[in-house]
Amino acid sequence: MAIETTANTMATTTQHALTTAAGSVKAFLLVHPVGVAVVGGALVGAGTYYLMKKFLKKEEAATA
Repeated sequence: MAIETTANTMATTTQHALTTAAGSVKAFLLVHPVGVAVVGGALVGAGTYYLMKKFLKKEEAATA
């Protein structure tokens, strides 16, 4: 009887661990692309802002 109880406990514990791991993997797979898109968008936006600021500067007229 003790062996059966131990085996059942181990099986239940393993099943809970696998369920938790699967849930974590699902959450990661859903969140990761969104995070990458947000960071990538911020980098593209910052780069575009820097380049536009650099190349579209108005040069002041030199005064003599």
